[in-house]
Amino acid sequence: MNKSLRLLMSFAVLLPLLTGCWDRQEMNELGIMLGLGVDKAGDQIRVSAQVVVPNVISPKTSGSKGTPVTQYQATAKSLLEAIQQLTETSPRRIFMAHVRILVFGEEFAREEGIYDVMEALMREPTVRPDYYVMVARNTQASEVLNLLTPLDNIPAEKLFSSLDVSSKTWSPTTTVTGDQLIDYMLTPGIQPVITGVQILGDFSKKGSVDNISTIRTSARLNTTGLSVFKKDKLIGWLTEDESKGYNYIRDNVKATVGHVDCPKSKGVVTLKTLRSTTDRKAKVVGGEPQIKIKVNIVASIGSVDCDMQIGSMSAIHELEKLAQERLKEIMQKSVNSVRRKYHVDIFGFGQEIYQVDPKFFKKIENDWDKYFENLDIQYDANAQIRRVGSLDNSFKNQIKD
Repeated sequence: MNKSLRLLMSFAVLLPLLTGCWDRQEMNELGIMLGLGVDKAGDQIRVSAQVVVPNVISPKTSGSKGTPVTQYQATAKSLLEAIQQLTETSPRRIFMAHVRILVFGEEFAREEGIYDVMEALMREPTVRPDYYVMVARNTQASEVLNLLTPLDNIPAEKLFSSLDVSSKTWSPTTTVTGDQLIDYMLTPGIQPVITGVQILGDFSKKGSVDNISTIRTSARLNTTGLSVFKKDKLIGWLTEDESKGYNYIRDNVKATVGHVDCPKSKGVVTLKTLRSTTDRKAKVVGGEPQIKIKVNIVASIGSVDCDMQIGSMSAIHELEKLAQERLKEIMQKSVNSVRRKYHVDIFGFGQEIYQVDPKFFKKIENDWDKYFENLDIQYDANAQIRRVGSLDNSFKNQIKD
C-alpha cells in the first residue's frame, strides 16, 4: 500500500511538468525576419524588416511566382516599438531569432549612434547575437535590404555569405557579430570598426525580379571598406589599403591575394597569402608605452607579369623581402592615416598596454587617444614563399613574334 501511495504521489508531482511548452508558437503564425535595417527618420527610428515569403521558397510550391522575401517598415521612438508596430502591416508576428544581418544606414550611424539599438537587441532574449553587422555606405539600410541578388536570392543570406567568404579570402573586409560589437564599444583601449556595404549599378531595378533575370545584374551589393567609429558614432571610412593594414594588425587575415612591384622592370608579381598570423607585444618603458607588431605570412606565387625570372632561390628571397616591405608599409600607412584623420585607437593597442600594465593604463585611460597619436610602434614582417605554382620561370619571352 505504501508503494502504491508513493507512486501516485510521484505521478501527481510529475504530471504538471509534462504539459508542453508554455511559449509555443506555430510556424504559420510567424514572419521569419532574416535582415534588419535601421535608418534615421527625423527624430525617430525607421525599421526595415526583411521577411521570408514561405509560399515562394517552399519546395512544394516551387512554381509560385513572386519575390522570395518581402520588406515591412515602421517608424517609432525606439527599436522594439517599431518592430512591434510592424504588425500593423504584417499579417504575421515578426520572429527575430533567425536574424542574419543588421544594417545601419550611414546617416543614422553618424548622427544618432548605434549603442541603443545594440543594447535593445542584446536585451531581447529571442535574438541570437551571432548576426553580422554592416553599415550602408552613402545610402539607407532599407535600400540595401531591398535588392534582390542571384545565387542567394534572399538579400540577407547573400550579405551574410558574401561577407563571411570575403573575410576569409580577401584582406580588406572583416566580420563583426553583435556580441563582438558590444564588446568593442564597452572595452577601453579600442574603438569599433564595421564593414560597409553599398549598392552599385542601376538603382531603379533593385527591388524587382528584373534585377536577377539577366546574366549581368543591373544593381548589385558590394562590401566596401571599413567604417571607423568613436564610441558608438560613425566618424569616417578606411580606404582599401588602410583596411588591409588594419586587418593585418588585428590578426584578421586568413588568406588573401596581393602584389609587389617587380624590382628591375615594369609589372608586378602576384602573391597568394596562404596563412597569416600577427604577434603583438606591448610594454611600458620610462612611463612611455611601446608596441611591437610582427606579421608572419606563408605565400605562393600566383602570377608573374614582368620579365623577372623566379627559378632561383635568390629571386625568391628578393620577392620575400619586397613582400615584407610591402606589409610594413600598409600597416604603417593605416595607423598614420587613422591618427591623422580620426584620432582614435581602432587597433586595440590600448588593450595591449592594459594587459601588461593595468595600473599605468588606468592612469592614462581618459587620455589614451592622445597617447595613441604619439605611440611608439615598431613594425616587422616575415614572408616565406613556399610555392611557385605549376611553373618556374615565365614563358612570356618565348612567345613567337
